[in-house]
Amino acid sequence: MKNKFTINTYDFSKKTVKSLASTDTKEENWPVVYQIHKGNRIYVGETTNLKTRMWQHLDNPEKIKLSGGEINVIFDEEFNKSAALDLESFLIRYFSGDNKFSVINRNDGMLDRDYYNREEYREMFEQIWENLRKLNIADKTIAEINNSELFKFSPYKNLNFEQLKVVTEVLMNIDESLSNQSKSLSIIGGDAGTGKTIVVMYLAKLLADLQNFDQANDDIDDESNFAVFFEHNQRFKKLRIALIIPQSALCKRIRQIFSKVGLGDANIQIYSPLQFAQTDGIFDITLVDEAHLLKIGISHATQNGKVKEINRKLFGTPEGHTELDWIMHNSNNVVIVYSKTQRVRQINLTDADVEKYKDDFTCRDYYLNKQMRSLGGESFINYINNIFSRSLHPADKEIFPHFEARLYSNLKDMVNEIQKKENKYGLSRLVAGFAWEWATHKHKAEYDIEIDGAKLKWNNPGQMPSSSEASTIVSSIYTIQGEDLNYAGVIIGKDLRYKKGRLYFDPKHYYDTGAKNRNSHQIKNKIKIDDDILLEQVLRVYKVLLSRAVKGVYIFACDEGLRKYLTKYFDVY
Repeated sequence: MKNKFTINTYDFSKKTVKSLASTDTKEENWPVVYQIHKGNRIYVGETTNLKTRMWQHLDNPEKIKLSGGEINVIFDEEFNKSAALDLESFLIRYFSGDNKFSVINRNDGMLDRDYYNREEYREMFEQIWENLRKLNIADKTIAEINNSELFKFSPYKNLNFEQLKVVTEVLMNIDESLSNQSKSLSIIGGDAGTGKTIVVMYLAKLLADLQNFDQANDDIDDESNFAVFFEHNQRFKKLRIALIIPQSALCKRIRQIFSKVGLGDANIQIYSPLQFAQTDGIFDITLVDEAHLLKIGISHATQNGKVKEINRKLFGTPEGHTELDWIMHNSNNVVIVYSKTQRVRQINLTDADVEKYKDDFTCRDYYLNKQMRSLGGESFINYINNIFSRSLHPADKEIFPHFEARLYSNLKDMVNEIQKKENKYGLSRLVAGFAWEWATHKHKAEYDIEIDGAKLKWNNPGQMPSSSEASTIVSSIYTIQGEDLNYAGVIIGKDLRYKKGRLYFDPKHYYDTGAKNRNSHQIKNKIKIDDDILLEQVLRVYKVLLSRAVKGVYIFACDEGLRKYLTKYFDVY
């Protein structure tokens, strides 16, 4: 496809709009994509009649605030309606990730649609973006935005049809519950990388849009997937809404990201579980990301007093309650992302802790299958799950054409390759199981992991290693869970071994003391945490680590028996 696009610039004013189409009929009879921006705000749209659409915007109380700003219109003689819609959503996503402007669009029309010659159009879109950068309308490159945390957690994402169905049905559940004054629970499951967090973030923004929508002055986009909810949005007005992020460090970052995105006048608060429980009153809607990381009991001694105080306030007893209990007690409608395969500690939520609410709440379960992260697709995730299973081992080696999966016999070689990938693509990091002590916590000059000439240190909690640290710093499950990497170098310690045809756990090489803590149910029923339970836990951790990457996974196994076992499934380097 030969690129013939042009980007024309106009003033956003009645005088300019009046003169449109006087010399170019495409200005009122051709699919185009446009941006209107003024100050730090931008709106992205598409239309087949630019002149009429600009008059509509000048008559809109929100868009008129951009009057006196600039319109940039993208024309191409090979544009069709589908390509224009795709470019519109592409630009909304990337302007949101670029952070030069605050995007004021709703996210209700963003769907991952297929159409003829889509891949060729997508190549053109990237060139359009580069031209917008040259015009100083955008700052960052596509690669820079793709690697940014703002882009990962932005609520401006294209939903696939599976995700769209879930979002629509969850909204219907909530709408029905609000109408009947009942309670609802929506449970969204799925393997790592299936876009569960995307659905939660999308829902948060969509609920904000529903709250902010002014039926008298706002128009409903022709392509909106949720038009019926905007037409009858009064039930969503003045609702008290919470978004809960179990990881406290990530919670702070999500709060910062949403402050950049902007939620208008919507009453949506972002909390950690502890912050949520300390807030008075009932929430109409509560969204919970990564609910499998919610805790049963106390995970840190410093929180002991706060946890007991919350339990007394809500239930009259100091112990025996989960963070999910806090959420359900203070919420009418709850949406949780929950995946038992990503539960990495005994004090994390179990199926039983979720199931007990299915009688008191109108409960519906959903499961996302389509792999959104790994270029190896669902087949690679299943492959990993079977390799690190106690029984269902693959019969043969599998090849994944668009995804690198390698086994290294020398750790130093893997470390060097990860640094090369970091230099080329960014977001390439080392990760490992908790099979080494954190010596550098007290002795900064020492190293935590020393193998094959590689000298590595554990990452400080709460932050990702920098680019310059890609070959020296190793992240644990607690730093990396929920993150997307381009390449992951996974170091499997001697906590996981292979001998006589089976995987087994070696307690002598396991240093995650917190993961050995029993939950309240185990304590009450005097259930011991034995090696069998810890094996399952360690296997879940390594499966999560091996599912973090988009482009490729490199593996180094410390145990000779395990390394030999893995040679059946990966090419050795």
